[in-house]
Amino acid sequence: MYAVTVMESKELADGLATEQINRRATPRHGVDEDARLLLVVHGSTVSCRVVDLSLGGCRLRTKDRFTAGSHVRVEVTFKVRGLAFRFCGVTQWTDGRHLLGIRFVDVPARRREELVEALAEVEAENAANAAQQAAVNQTGKEAVACQPLLAQDTPPVRIKPARNERRESLRHDVDTSAAIILVKIASRLCGRILDLSRTGCRIRTEQRFPVGIYTRVEAEFHLEGLPFRLGGVIQAIHDRNTVGIRFLDMSSRKRDYLARLIEDMRELREQGSPDREELGA
Repeated sequence: MYAVTVMESKELADGLATEQINRRATPRHGVDEDARLLLVVHGSTVSCRVVDLSLGGCRLRTKDRFTAGSHVRVEVTFKVRGLAFRFCGVTQWTDGRHLLGIRFVDVPARRREELVEALAEVEAENAANAAQQAAVNQTGKEAVACQPLLAQDTPPVRIKPARNERRESLRHDVDTSAAIILVKIASRLCGRILDLSRTGCRIRTEQRFPVGIYTRVEAEFHLEGLPFRLGGVIQAIHDRNTVGIRFLDMSSRKRDYLARLIEDMRELREQGSPDREELGA
C-alpha cells in the first residue's frame, strides 16, 4: 500500500497552495479528454484523463493509483478541440490516489498560442452550455429549451455581437453552394452561404433546419475555388431555413488564411464596384 510520508504530506500541502495561486493567475477550464502521462525518469506511461486545463498546467485523473508523488518530471499528451498537444511538465501535487496536478514547463511560444486559442473555444462552449442549463433550470421546460426544434414554429433567435467584435469580424456577402453537416447524427443539409467572416457565416438551407442553437456542426463550402470544411456551433436561427454559425476548432493559420481570402474578395469588389457603398448595395 502507498503511504504518504510527512515529507510528502508537506509537498502535497505546498503543491495545493501553489495550485491555488496558479488557478488565480491562469483560470482553469473543465475538459474531459483522454491523455497519456510519461514518467521521464522511469520511461513508463500512465493512462489518464484531463479533468481541467489552463495555460499553466492541467489536472489529471489516472486509471490506476498514482504513486510517483510530486516534483516528478513528466510529459503529458492529450487532444483538446481537435488539436494534439504534448507538453513537458512536473507533478505539482497529488492526492496519493488518482488525482494529480501538472505544471507545464518550457512551452514553446507557438504551442502556447495554439493552447490559448483552444482554451478560448473551450471557454465559449462551456459558457454556452452553462447558459443553456440555466435557461432549463429557470423555465423548467427542458423540452423547449434543449431539445431539437423539429416541427415547431419557433421565433428566430438573434444574438448581437459586441461592437468591437463586429468591427473585428465584418461579414461580406457571399453566394456559393454550401452544406451543413450535423456532427452527432452525420446528417448533411445542402444550401448556400449568404455571408461570411473569419469567425462565422450565415447559411440558408434548402430544407427546414431541424435542430436548435448550440448544436455542433461543420460548414462545407468552396471559396475562390478552394475547399473549406470548418467546425462550428449554431449561434443563431434567423428563420426556418437560415442559421448563423460560429466557427470553432480553427487554427490561427487557417483563420488567417480565411481572413486573407475574404480581404482579397473585398478589395476585388471595391475595385469592380467603386460606388457600391454609396448606392447602399
